[in-house]
Amino acid sequence: MFSFKKKEMNTTAANQFWKWFVENEQWIIDNIHTNGMDVVWAVDARIKPVFPYFKKELEFELGYNNGVGEFFFFHFGNRKLISDAQKLKELMPESLRRNWMFIAEK
Repeated sequence: MFSFKKKEMNTTAANQFWKWFVENEQWIIDNIHTNGMDVVWAVDARIKPVFPYFKKELEFELGYNNGVGEFFFFHFGNRKLISDAQKLKELMPESLRRNWMFIAEK
């Protein structure tokens, strides 16, 4: 008998990702320009479980200038990633929306 895993976003992991992001926002801001790779690896470790069906490397960029953060998430034109990136954006806590923009791009 065959078992197929559904290609679904892990909503629990998405909520955990945003919880971690909120708890570590100041560390992210403080290190994004000086220790950028540390931030990238930390974010990467927490965002991968959100998209368990995507086996390639996820790509994103973070920036923070003049009190405004930008989180660019690259979906590569993948319809499922496009849809799930929108869901991830919608799950972003209000406290982050005040200072961060989540932008999904090809």
